[in-house]
Amino acid sequence: MKVLHFAYNMSLKFDAPVEKHRFTLKCKPRSGERQEITWITANVYPNEFLSNAEDSFGNSCIYGYTERKHDHFSVNVIGTARTGLAPWETAGETHRIGMFRYQTPYTMPGPHIKKFAERFSFGEDTPSFEKARAFMTELYSTFEYAQGVTRIQTTAEEAMALGKGVCQDYSHIMLSLCRMQNIPARYVVGMLMGEGASHAWVEVYDKGRWFALDPTNNLVVDDQHIRISIGRDYADCTINQGVFVGEANQTQTISVLVREIG
Repeated sequence: MKVLHFAYNMSLKFDAPVEKHRFTLKCKPRSGERQEITWITANVYPNEFLSNAEDSFGNSCIYGYTERKHDHFSVNVIGTARTGLAPWETAGETHRIGMFRYQTPYTMPGPHIKKFAERFSFGEDTPSFEKARAFMTELYSTFEYAQGVTRIQTTAEEAMALGKGVCQDYSHIMLSLCRMQNIPARYVVGMLMGEGASHAWVEVYDKGRWFALDPTNNLVVDDQHIRISIGRDYADCTINQGVFVGEANQTQTISVLVREIG
């Protein structure tokens, strides 16, 4: 177990004023069996109309709206978490697990992923968790971590064809492989110890439990990770979504800091 202090900062700068800005933010981690959020605060600008609620996946969301003109937008979330409290999370209602068994536009396998999947042969009694670990280990040894070669719109098949990408790509490929084996698997956005940006990993379902695996680092997730949100793929976990009125280009800056304090 670790006690971690975290700080998530996101800012948007517009090159011309915008107005009537509606937004949804998924940047607040929640407590669960694996982690306890002992203290948290979130500051949003502009903050004329704000409300808090959960989405259909149980993620904590901040919904907001501002009428007035502004040329920048920001959210700062800081808090403390106790992590590594359990090796898994107990699955909830069984009828909700099925949605994570099906491919999405991000994870749909093509010839490159199907060719990669031919490397694996499992016995009938092989646990889903062990299959997922095999996928993770092989993916880690053959796929190259490289920034700037993929975009947030890049699919698992496109990334596999390139043979390189970032945590989003590792996670989408692993989701695709798991679902090809009929293993429910979900996408996770969170924070990892250190300084940088947000991180992505995967949770796989096995015998009533969700196990977390980080294919980018070839790790079974323990006490160095803080989960923010879950979904079927990146689209369900987008940290900032919004629309506004105005003709402006925007520049986004994100910084994440997670350090141990106890």
